[in-house]
Amino acid sequence: MGLLISTKNLRKNVGDRDLFENLSIGIEDGQKIALIGPNGSGKSSLLRLLALQDQPDEGDVVHQKSLQFAFVEQQENFPENMSLLNFLVSELKRTHNFDEMRAQINAATQLSICGFEKPEQEIKELSGGWRKRLAIALALASEPELLILDEPTNHMDWDGILWLEDLLLQFKGAFILVSHDRNVLEKCTNRIIEINPVYQNAYLAFDCKYEEFEDKKEEYIQGQISLQESLSNKARRELDWLRAGVKARTTKSRSRINEAHQLFDKLNQVKQRNLSGQKSSRIEIESTGRKTKKMLWCEDLVVGYEDKKLIDGLSLELGANTCMALVGNNGSGKTSFLKCLSGQSQAMAGEIHWAENLQIVYFDQKRESIDLEKNIVEFLGDGSDYVVFKDKSIHVASYASRFLFPNEKLHTKIKKMSGGEKARLILAKMLLRPADILILDEPTNDLDIDTISLLEDILLEFPGLVILVSHDRSFLDKLSHRTLALNGDGSFAIYADVAQWLKDRKKAEKNNVEAVFKEKKNKPKNKKIKLSFKEKHFLEGVEELILEKESVLEECKAKLEDPEITKDHEKINAVMLEMADLQKDLDETYAYWDEIEAKVKQMEES
Repeated sequence: MGLLISTKNLRKNVGDRDLFENLSIGIEDGQKIALIGPNGSGKSSLLRLLALQDQPDEGDVVHQKSLQFAFVEQQENFPENMSLLNFLVSELKRTHNFDEMRAQINAATQLSICGFEKPEQEIKELSGGWRKRLAIALALASEPELLILDEPTNHMDWDGILWLEDLLLQFKGAFILVSHDRNVLEKCTNRIIEINPVYQNAYLAFDCKYEEFEDKKEEYIQGQISLQESLSNKARRELDWLRAGVKARTTKSRSRINEAHQLFDKLNQVKQRNLSGQKSSRIEIESTGRKTKKMLWCEDLVVGYEDKKLIDGLSLELGANTCMALVGNNGSGKTSFLKCLSGQSQAMAGEIHWAENLQIVYFDQKRESIDLEKNIVEFLGDGSDYVVFKDKSIHVASYASRFLFPNEKLHTKIKKMSGGEKARLILAKMLLRPADILILDEPTNDLDIDTISLLEDILLEFPGLVILVSHDRSFLDKLSHRTLALNGDGSFAIYADVAQWLKDRKKAEKNNVEAVFKEKKNKPKNKKIKLSFKEKHFLEGVEELILEKESVLEECKAKLEDPEITKDHEKINAVMLEMADLQKDLDETYAYWDEIEAKVKQMEES
């Protein structure tokens, strides 16, 4: 396999902190790479270096000559008033020097592949998930050999994530992506790279799927612990030897003394890496300890807006030691339902009942406001160096360490933190409040995999009721006891788990496809086959008809070479739409011809 990108001894810092140093990795043709690591370890910064969007403080990034790559960043910056097609065409011409025809054809093709039905639609009308699809469509339209993707599942709904998985599986080139969706990593990648200063070379990499990587990583960590024990034993012997006394020292070799000091240095390095790599034992939540079987129940609940019912007639009962997941596409009513359950908004009809004096903690998808000028101590302690947790006063440093914040970061301003670190900090603040019910709207957004795992562990131990929305299948599979699926049209269904819901969705899609052919399947097989007058007439003139339609299509394509048209975007759009209609008509003519020819063959065989 050819080497597409290589890095040598990269160092990148933010302020006075090194994100990584001496980082040397490579990307080869055909590799499907997942880049993982703790929040703040520099994943996004590394992608920007690979995409030549930034410069390292030290080291080199070398691209294969004439490498065609595309970079999809976390945050999109689109001209809001442009149409989808015009935006893609202008970007392909500006950044890739495509000529007008190539840009138009590639743009129209990828918009169709990415599910956009209206290329004339303006960008400002797109939701977050569809904006991400637009960024991916632009990347694909540039015909890349390598895709560089930073959190591509962000803001995507279930349809979007499943679509992205299929796209990554079918992509012929190489890609490197940052994602915390373990299901996507397991399904779509063949190499995992974790960047983390706790590793000897600042990263750990294996050619395998994610779950196998986790096993190999554990083996590596245990190996490092064994190495530390071995070095400690050897260092203890060497230290005794050095302390043997003046008389004995006269016979000691200078080289052995040097080797002993090298051994001590190596032991200190291994100790430091192992210490830095230690995780918090767990994240704790202060539960009220309430064991009420019936905490929350609703009857004939209707949620939505004046002109649209998102949930119509829902009745359910929830108690302690239960976790219910909400699933459904964006706009299906998940957040609206959570706000009703938390008492923040009113339902259109029906009733919601809560047990008396119930304590609800609500984690908003949009997150509570956070003062970016504050540091961790100021934010968690509200002016004090201590927080109160389970009726005990705990130093902020001790509490913050449970959320993987080291002491040296306690006085770092929030504005200098990564998105994941901010999310972790807000989660730490929220979990200071005692709760009977936890209502969590996308709690895993921006969190790294280690923090998600810690959150999973404590939610499993929480004795109250958990209601959560997430697009992280691994997270939901581990936690939920039941799954409420919302369809956005008022209808809903309850499943045992997400896998059952996805299976049902797939079955429904298959049934819809099969319904198209149902009429043909139900036709009597013993009925004598014969051509209608219309079919006979079509066969007599089909070749001439197709030649005529192909000629009209070619004439339409030729319009794209007319300077009067190519300088006018509205005229180009009109031509492209006309071409699409003509091509569709031609395809339907060929399909009808194939259908009649198959009928003729059946007649000959009968």
